[in-house]
Amino acid sequence: MLDIYNLSRNWFNWSFENPDIVKPNHTALYFFCIEYCNRLGWKEKFGLPTTMAMEAIGIKSYNTYKKTLDEIVSFGFIQMIET
Repeated sequence: MLDIYNLSRNWFNWSFENPDIVKPNHTALYFFCIEYCNRLGWKEKFGLPTTMAMEAIGIKSYNTYKKTLDEIVSFGFIQMIET
């Protein structure tokens, strides 16, 4: 079972192993996703409101947000389900 502590630990273990690719935006967005999921009661699937996420972590550019999200997905920390 993953809890907030283990999600955080896994992220930072991975970050230390990959300092050449991890950026502050990745950490901010990943932890916003964890916080948002927690607020939703740990739903297995949930939508991530783009504007809310961008405002919460201070990203102004949609392209930066999309690139950051896509990279977190490619790192294997988030699974994207498109309907």
